[in-house]
Amino acid sequence: MALNMTKLVKIIIVGIFILLGVTLFSYGAFIHTTKIITPVKGGSVTAFKSEPTLVKDASVGGVARDETGQIKQTYSEGEKPPETCST
Repeated sequence: MALNMTKLVKIIIVGIFILLGVTLFSYGAFIHTTKIITPVKGGSVTAFKSEPTLVKDASVGGVARDETGQIKQTYSEGEKPPETCST
């Protein structure tokens, strides 16, 4: 009986760790994204970028805030993004 109870406890603990891992992955993948405006032919499209990608784009001048305060991509979709820092 005691052996079965320890197996059950181990299974429950592993299940909790798996659930915690999935929760943290979901948080990192979906919560840490930011809405940006991407210019395309004939207008603009709202897209979502992850924070690491957005930080890289901001450091080389690929994104900026527009007059309304929203984050706007400085290059059109399909164009090559800036590669050097603007400063």
